[in-house]
Amino acid sequence: MKVQQLHVGAATTLGPLSIFPVWTAGAGELGISTGTHADVAVTELAGGPQVARLTVTNNGPRPALLLEGELLEGGQQHRTCARDVLLGAGETRDIDTYCVEAGRWEGTSSHRRQARRAPLNVWAELATGPADPRGSDRQGRIWNRVSRFDAARGRSVTSSLLEHMDRFTAEPRDKNRFDATDAPAPIEGQRGVVIGLGTQPLLLEVFGTHTLFRRHYRQLVESALLDLELLPPHVMASGPMPGHRARDFAAAVQALEFGPFDGGLPALEVRNHGPLRSRNITRAAGHVAAAGIAVALLRREPELAHLTGWNTKHPLMEIA
Repeated sequence: MKVQQLHVGAATTLGPLSIFPVWTAGAGELGISTGTHADVAVTELAGGPQVARLTVTNNGPRPALLLEGELLEGGQQHRTCARDVLLGAGETRDIDTYCVEAGRWEGTSSHRRQARRAPLNVWAELATGPADPRGSDRQGRIWNRVSRFDAARGRSVTSSLLEHMDRFTAEPRDKNRFDATDAPAPIEGQRGVVIGLGTQPLLLEVFGTHTLFRRHYRQLVESALLDLELLPPHVMASGPMPGHRARDFAAAVQALEFGPFDGGLPALEVRNHGPLRSRNITRAAGHVAAAGIAVALLRREPELAHLTGWNTKHPLMEIA
């Protein structure tokens, strides 16, 4: 499996943040709910809470997609999804998570889902695959990345990523501050974006349909804007990212080969969800690391439902 042909449009810039629209071909609707349109309940494990696991249940009539880096708020502590998850209608599963609130371990069993995304600084830590030798201490590095906001914005009592995000959206605007309303509206048929911070690309995110992309676009922009507060002055003052770098990065992601849908890596099993099957995909080559989820419907070739590609040489990807 490979990414279908990507087409990158002209950028909109919000200070040092560059947003390039991306289009790609696809077979059409996938019948998947996602974002706030997905009726997914999240709770601590029935046998007792664990930092690295939560239970999710799809109460909706269609398969539901949760994204890597999506925030699961409340419970004993706030968490983020470790990887993309697809749930069939009525399906319940325990999923892998990471904590983004190191100073709290108390509360109720249930979580809220607002389909918010972790800032790129934090989400970037998930980009290294499970075979990465640093993986055993990934939770500690995620806490270190969250603590960067404590240093930049003032301390959170529980080192809560969500508290920093809530503060940011509640703060009054000034001439030097952007919010998601400054970003361009999704363009007809658009399925993804290339995001640049400073003059270098950081990530490419693409979905299988325009609707899936639209369900997560604003949340992605909101998360990226908080990262601007971590950038050094020379990056904040840099010019826009050149378009050729966005196109080159898209070409590098497009060149990745994810192997066959069936018969791939045993660790990435194929799951059945009634009308479709899914499997997680991951690949790294050179300075690009990519992960996402592919689906197969009856009488259709397997295709990507979601993929994120990261530029592992970007300064924001530095080890925490």
